[in-house]
Amino acid sequence: ITYNEEFNLQRCLESARELVDEIVIVDSGSTDRTVDVAKSFGANVIQREFTGFRDQKQFAVDQARYDHVLALDADEALTPQLAKSIQAVRLNWALDAYAFSRLHYFGTQPIRYGGWNPNRITRLFDRRSCAYGEASIHEYIEVRSGKPAGFLEGKLTHYAYKDIDGLIAKQNRYSSQAAEEMHLKGKKGSAMRLLVKPVFRWVKEYIFRRGFLDGFNGFLIAWASAQYVFMREAKLLEFNRADQSPKNVT
Repeated sequence: ITYNEEFNLQRCLESARELVDEIVIVDSGSTDRTVDVAKSFGANVIQREFTGFRDQKQFAVDQARYDHVLALDADEALTPQLAKSIQAVRLNWALDAYAFSRLHYFGTQPIRYGGWNPNRITRLFDRRSCAYGEASIHEYIEVRSGKPAGFLEGKLTHYAYKDIDGLIAKQNRYSSQAAEEMHLKGKKGSAMRLLVKPVFRWVKEYIFRRGFLDGFNGFLIAWASAQYVFMREAKLLEFNRADQSPKNVT
């Protein structure tokens, strides 16, 4: 799925073009050259209003002509080793789904510790027995047969953020979506959660998961993760208070 991804999309599609028989892109009204880049790879580009990450990605899967699907985000790319592993699966498809490790980048630096790693993700699957789970953000592939996914060698690289502005902007968007999802599920916020959870997140990612080994970027990422939790909990409290406020009667 895409929205204004002209700077990432070519790298993504170039890494997978020799492995796939069809490319499906669901675009949400990009105003840059995203669609031109997609069409230069012969992609089937479908325009659709964005309705949430889970819905958008499941819609894309449903449009494919083939049942075996490799799902990639525009800011991801296969390493040669992972491409080789996927090619081997194409020749001998034995399981419902396959997982592999994802390596995140901040700018040009790979992030090997903290909350972003380890990150094992399922992205190669048979859509007849797999689908996206119910989460609207942090979406995941659910193997409905209950069988474990295989694991492939090689990395999926994720060029997550170019700079601090991009990091903070995405954390703001995601915290809003997460708070709304929690509110719709009936979860309640509290001042205690607002105070405790961000501190716990920072300690967990920077100390226990050794984010400090990634240097300044490790500190920055742990701080941004704690800020995300703070904003999520604050926005959830805001939803709760709006529910409790007197309604105007006319």
